[in-house]
Amino acid sequence: MSVFTSTTTTAHALRTAAVAGAALPALLLGAPLAAAGTPASAGAATVPACGSHHLKLIENDRGAAAGTMVVDFALVRISDGDGACLIPGSLEVRWVDGDGEQVGSWARQRGEPGEPFVLAEGDAAEFRLFHANPGNYDPADCEPTEVAGIEYFVGEGAGSYKGMGEHQYACANPEIRGTSLSPVTPGPHN
Repeated sequence: MSVFTSTTTTAHALRTAAVAGAALPALLLGAPLAAAGTPASAGAATVPACGSHHLKLIENDRGAAAGTMVVDFALVRISDGDGACLIPGSLEVRWVDGDGEQVGSWARQRGEPGEPFVLAEGDAAEFRLFHANPGNYDPADCEPTEVAGIEYFVGEGAGSYKGMGEHQYACANPEIRGTSLSPVTPGPHN
């Protein structure tokens, strides 16, 4: 069970509104947001927003350098018969413990968020997570805490990935922003 504070809920709502606002100029300019196989007359406005329930998170690769773990993830659009959906160019991600409670701060976006794009069933989007080793910080400031995985938000609802491995730690102090994300981009095989 996740616990949302009014600050967290407000911040999440503002970020969701910002993502929705980023899609509006593309829709107004007639950007090609319709998925392959969608009639051109249907237009981009008929493509619904993706929700976490439309996606499966898969770890593609993991490495580390200079005190930072780097994890490449794919967000695969599950085949549920709902058709294509519009995915934002950024996600909301946080570390969670074994009980699903938030540990530390929300991940920050690296650079500008990507542009929203259409994700057809079976296709994948990609993003990269960068996580500074809590050992890089003074333990009294960091408050290293074991985590079970990450929880990610796309549209309404949450999806979770808890396969981060044993002995994975994050700073519980929310003032230490040691995790960041790349923009979400279409996968190479779409």
